[in-house]
Amino acid sequence: MAQVAQKYAQALFDVATKAEVLSDIYQDFTEINTGIQSEGSRLQSIDLEPKITLNERQTLVSNVFHGVHPYLMNTLKIMAGHRNLALLSDVYDAFEGFYNEFHGFDDAYVVSARALSEPELAHLKHALVQRTGLKDLNLHTSVDTSLIGGMKVKIGTKVYDGSVQNDLEQLARKFSRAH
Repeated sequence: MAQVAQKYAQALFDVATKAEVLSDIYQDFTEINTGIQSEGSRLQSIDLEPKITLNERQTLVSNVFHGVHPYLMNTLKIMAGHRNLALLSDVYDAFEGFYNEFHGFDDAYVVSARALSEPELAHLKHALVQRTGLKDLNLHTSVDTSLIGGMKVKIGTKVYDGSVQNDLEQLARKFSRAH
């Protein structure tokens, strides 16, 4: 199903980029995604209900999402027609990924041994932006005291592990190979 969500997102992204309405569609789609967070099971029941006709599903989409950009509305109607409304959050996540990549943005998930101060976060963000070549990063932080010290950072599929725990594990592996 992830591939299906990717295809919807890619098609919408391509159309939005070509028509130069990417920001408008991203804004509308973000509002929809925020609004449907607790509605996943309801969307799935609409997809699975055999008594709801194609026209009824598309009319429902038109009424619920009235006022969104026409390209986004068209995508929503196609999804409804193929009984894929339950994939809406997945499609949004994929679309947001394309949007962020297009604009040079990404999310960085930082796990540190202790809470980081604002100046430390600013310094970390600057260093990561320089290292990755991105224009900006949105930092998501959490604390894991088992790291002992240091931090782990995940950006996309890359992981930067500067934790003391990782250093100790590498040292232990070197010792085990030596014996």
